[in-house]
Amino acid sequence: MIIAEQKKKENIIEYIIYLRQIQDLLRSLNFDFVKIKNELVDKYNTDSNTKIRIENWYRNIAKELTDRNLVAVGDIDEIKNTIALLENLHQKLLKDPQEYKHKELYKWAEPNITNFRALSRSQNKSDVEICVDAVYSLFLLRLKKELISEETMQAMQTFINLLTYLARKYHGIE
Repeated sequence: MIIAEQKKKENIIEYIIYLRQIQDLLRSLNFDFVKIKNELVDKYNTDSNTKIRIENWYRNIAKELTDRNLVAVGDIDEIKNTIALLENLHQKLLKDPQEYKHKELYKWAEPNITNFRALSRSQNKSDVEICVDAVYSLFLLRLKKELISEETMQAMQTFINLLTYLARKYHGIE
C-alpha cells in the first residue's frame, strides 16, 4: 500500500505493474491471510495502525479478486480503470497535431503492438493494455531468468519508450 501510493504519484506505469505483482503474490499465497500477514504485512517496519491499513489494503485486493472470480487471471478494477485512463490519454495525444514525439514513439511501437496482440490472442485489448501486458511478461521472464532474444528486447523497448512518455504526460512532466 505504501509503495503503491508512492508509485501512483510518481510513475503510473510502475503503479500498474506493481499492482499486478501484488495480485500475483496474493494468488501465489492462495489468498491465505495467515501467509499474507506473515509474508507481506509483518515485513513492514511500521506502527500497528499503518500495519492494519496495509493488511486491509491486501484484504481488499484479495476480496475483489475472489469476489469477481479473478482467482487465476484478470485484473482488479483499479488496474483496468487506470489503463483505460491512459488509453484515453494515448488516443488524445495521437489526435493532437502538436504531439510529434508521442506519434513517433507510437509509430515505432505499433508493429510490435500488432504482433504481440496477435501472439497473445488479445484482439479486444487497447494499445496501452497490450504494452503493459508485454512489459509485465518481460518482468516475469526476467524473474524466471529466462533467455530473452535481442529481437524481443528491441520490441519491448518500443513498448517501454511509449509507456514512459505516456506516464510522463500523465504526470505533467512532458
